[in-house]
Amino acid sequence: MLAGGAQGYPAGDVGERLADLNVDGSLYGLASDHIVGELVFERDDISEVVEIANAHLREPLLDQAWLNRISDGVEQNVTEERSQPAAAGFEAARWAVFGEQPLRNALSLHGLDAFEELARDDILAWHAETFTRTPEAVTVAGAIDAEAAGLALDSLFEGLPEKGRSMTRDVAPDFKPRRILLHMPEAEVSSLAFIAPVPSTRQGGEVEDVLLINALGGDDQSVLFNAMRTNLRASYAFGAGMDNFTRDHRIIVMAGEVDTSKIADAESVVREAYIKFQKTGLEGDVAERKAPLKAYLSEINDFVIDLAGVELQNSLDGGDPGRVQNSIDELEAVTEVSLSERLKNAFPKIDEFTVIAVSPEADSLPDACVITTPREAVDC
Repeated sequence: MLAGGAQGYPAGDVGERLADLNVDGSLYGLASDHIVGELVFERDDISEVVEIANAHLREPLLDQAWLNRISDGVEQNVTEERSQPAAAGFEAARWAVFGEQPLRNALSLHGLDAFEELARDDILAWHAETFTRTPEAVTVAGAIDAEAAGLALDSLFEGLPEKGRSMTRDVAPDFKPRRILLHMPEAEVSSLAFIAPVPSTRQGGEVEDVLLINALGGDDQSVLFNAMRTNLRASYAFGAGMDNFTRDHRIIVMAGEVDTSKIADAESVVREAYIKFQKTGLEGDVAERKAPLKAYLSEINDFVIDLAGVELQNSLDGGDPGRVQNSIDELEAVTEVSLSERLKNAFPKIDEFTVIAVSPEADSLPDACVITTPREAVDC
């Protein structure tokens, strides 16, 4: 939308003007549920920045040449990503969990012919029903008062429709545990991943999750990293994280590259390490584990984009306004007991994980459902 121009702004030109103003403007998808727009700018330039943004939100030209260029680039990136074993494994996971549901295709962009079939009129229709005067949430941070912010928002949304079409976000994930091996004979490396559901952030416990997931697989001092190095003498990293398919459907992932000849051994090491971690919890002083996060939260007021971003997530989760200002208090309230309870009640048991290996050898993962394309995972 920005590259394609708007009334009064020729395609490709506005990027240079925003760079001159030291403005960062972006639109991106968030957890499949929302489009998020961000503007970061110097206070004195607010009028011009809002005028530019409003023009591109209200009446983008969507220049066909720019659409073609961007479409070709996205298609190339998706094609290249699918050739990587880890990416292919996660695509198989999405097929297993969602099957033919539209969400799966939105997450994976499975039908590459969609890029060829997508017409400018389709994008115009999407734009008309997506960008309205009634966003689900707005957050403002920085040197501006409420009255000035309100006036700027009125100008930003001027001329947009009051509301878009009604939406349904119904999805029925199937998280039953599976063992899947995606056979890719041409793969130069193998990958292994464990995936299971965890509660949505709107249910609380997010601070505990951050501390626990970092200890489990967040860095080179984590449980999984050390388990791989110690038990397999592996030179590769194995980590853990949490992600969202949607805001309601969140997952924990443990994943990394592994030697093809050691996939079965690596699986056993991860299982044993996770079982022990869930039983014993964090090792060492909890205060020391909190220190890096406390340092970040102590400085967040100096970074308006982080401040606004955290508050936006809180708003979409239905939290009380201004929660970000109390984040250090939330961190201080975390104890060994609350961490232990979170591990026990919110983290899945090891047998609840789906295990997905991608390997050039079809017999690398014992008792696995062997497939040759990610789509076949739906039948495993």
